Amino acid sequence: MEHGASQPGTPAVEILRPEFPSNDSHEHHVFNTNPPLSLADVFRHITAKAAGIDIDHSDPDTLPNGWLNAPTDIFKTTDVHIDNNRYIEPFEYSGHRISVLHLVYALLTYGLQPNILALELLKKLLKIQKVRELLRLHFRMRGKPMNDQDLQLQLKVVHNWDDVVEGLFGVVAFGQEMRRWARRYFAGLLVPMVAAKGTPSSNGTATSNRTQAALRELCLKRDGHMTVIGRVWNRFWPKDVVPPPRTELWDYGALKACHIIPHGSPDSPNLRELLINFSGDSFIIDMINHTSNALMLTTQFHSSFRRFEWSIEARLIDEERNDSDNWVYVFRKFNPYLPRALDHHADGEEVIFGSKDGKIPSPNPELLNVYTALAKVANASGAAEAIDLILRDEEEMRERGQTGNTWGKVGQNYLVRQLERLSTE
Repeated sequence: MEHGASQPGTPAVEILRPEFPSNDSHEHHVFNTNPPLSLADVFRHITAKAAGIDIDHSDPDTLPNGWLNAPTDIFKTTDVHIDNNRYIEPFEYSGHRISVLHLVYALLTYGLQPNILALELLKKLLKIQKVRELLRLHFRMRGKPMNDQDLQLQLKVVHNWDDVVEGLFGVVAFGQEMRRWARRYFAGLLVPMVAAKGTPSSNGTATSNRTQAALRELCLKRDGHMTVIGRVWNRFWPKDVVPPPRTELWDYGALKACHIIPHGSPDSPNLRELLINFSGDSFIIDMINHTSNALMLTTQFHSSFRRFEWSIEARLIDEERNDSDNWVYVFRKFNPYLPRALDHHADGEEVIFGSKDGKIPSPNPELLNVYTALAKVANASGAAEAIDLILRDEEEMRERGQTGNTWGKVGQNYLVRQLERLSTE
């Protein structure tokens, strides 16, 4: 059994049932105006208070003001420096420091199923006796939830969020467990999504080559031999295909079908688990080699996409319907410095797939929204920039072929990923 997992037959939140007893006699006579909060919102309030984040910076479904600035500007931090927080120190990965509080906050703000993530974190924290006692002290449970994801907590009127933060972070094990949880999602989800080996091409097995060739041809037919993003025309188009007017194109180039969710995801048990936790659905990795999981891109566009510099977000036209004709796709820009053709697109601009062959499925909106949510987490927490620096360092070390202490410090995580990759090939 995985370390930190619940024992069979043990309720995940047993210490929160039944309703918290209260030793505050006057509390029964005071109406509690504090709103009941979901588990995700409780942890968002705790991390925001500890990090100096403005909890009302934005609606979680929209990009906050200052999105393209540094993380400290995004979250309007006050006097608490990201690398010197008095509550919890950042964790280190390949020589770079990543803020625990900002990453946890971003995961619970932009994750597609934040209460699943919050429940996973809560299960680990409840193993600490002092944390259980503090939760009883500060919160009441509201309602009778049908399942643990629906659990709501209400801050008692005799306490405030400063009390909660000071109490919980005063328990050393609380910060240690939160750091381990944040590092797990950074190292097991965000880094592999960026560092994933590119979509297979002609250097694989015969079956893989045929699969990728078929996927490419289908995407070319679907999108009319050009990239929907960047409007780059396929340099090697068939003679029976007539290109659009030159004025409608921004460039010519070699195109490839690129996976939205990396093709190796099902082969990595850890990445698979974290992707399902983040999205709340195993569907996202059940159809990897399919046009619903592919974009027609240039190599440069794909590299920029994989680094979370841009994405495509799907939005429902009618919230009451979820059919294929009820979605619109919009371009999301997370980096102000994109390749020239991509930079022609404005953030929020609508893009259209399948204009040439409506029989070939367009990119699945759920898959696109999973990737867009990951991009929001990576950029809002500062993880995207850190991952880019980490991978550059590791690539430089690999090219130099250095050994010794320096390689051990910078490249150990790189080596682990190579071993995991080799085990699935």
